Amino acid sequence: MTGFYWERYPDGLFATLIGVAATYCSPDADADDYDRLKRLAKREDNQQMRVFKAELRRALADPSQLPAGELDEAVEYDDGSDEKFLRRLWHDLYGNEPIAGS
Repeated sequence: MTGFYWERYPDGLFATLIGVAATYCSPDADADDYDRLKRLAKREDNQQMRVFKAELRRALADPSQLPAGELDEAVEYDDGSDEKFLRRLWHDLYGNEPIAGS
């Protein structure tokens, strides 16, 4: 694959989720980036974060919808699966807030 998923498919399903995760959760991210994401995730006035949260919910509801291999390639997680990474990410960002939401 050439280029990042969100660059190849800017309007693609989960482009925001994968792009944000790559920016803040990848090995290339700075040590403070994950903490920055935690703060951003609380900003309901941020359009990108609203889209990110909605896409994260959708991906958790049905991880098979994620484009094959794109999330792992972008983030290089050690969780073992997209779903496990996304569940950890949800918990880190939103705590015990129910995944199913508006």
